[in-house]
Amino acid sequence: MMDLKDYVDELFRHQHLTPEVRDLKEEILSNMTAKMNDLIAQGMEADIAAKKAKESLSAIDCLIDGNQRTDISKYRLECTQTVLLNCIIFWIFSLPLLFTHFATFSYLGLLLTISFAIVYLLQTKQQTEVVAFLSVTTSERRKKIAWIVWGLFFVVCNGTMAALTFGSDLLSGRPLDISGPYQMADIAVRFYMPLLTILIPITFSSFTKLLLKNRKGE
Repeated sequence: MMDLKDYVDELFRHQHLTPEVRDLKEEILSNMTAKMNDLIAQGMEADIAAKKAKESLSAIDCLIDGNQRTDISKYRLECTQTVLLNCIIFWIFSLPLLFTHFATFSYLGLLLTISFAIVYLLQTKQQTEVVAFLSVTTSERRKKIAWIVWGLFFVVCNGTMAALTFGSDLLSGRPLDISGPYQMADIAVRFYMPLLTILIPITFSSFTKLLLKNRKGE
């Protein structure tokens, strides 16, 4: 019994154990156990019966709702292409920062663009069709987490910046003190930088769309 349980645990090792997946896992273990007991009742030795029961199911990816057959190589290439395009967008929109104290962000955008361009070119030379099961459910969950984390980051970051910049004036009841266009531009840049990071959850959203696009067969 434990031998079969260990085998089923291994089959589900990389699966997110939702209630539905747990039910499927229990059903598979129950069916394998019944098959093994039936073979033993027919006179087969226990070890051989357990082996036969295991051979009846070698993979469970196709049984889990939300999994789909996917062209892995094409999906990964398009994901890299999407990351590259978003890095280019990040770099372009960070160019104004070259004229501020935050020029490092623009250089970072350029470095990321060059790095992913190299990765993309290497992947295009290694294109071979590989089909495997990937989880659309997991991709959707990652997308939601990315948006939630980014939303919290954006609110906390800009809230903190607003408190540091305008807090003393607001608490004392004084009018906001912005001495000139240079200070206004400096304040605007501090709020602008966190906004650029919205490309991160946008990229995760693109991954889900690309996964559905690269579905292979039924």
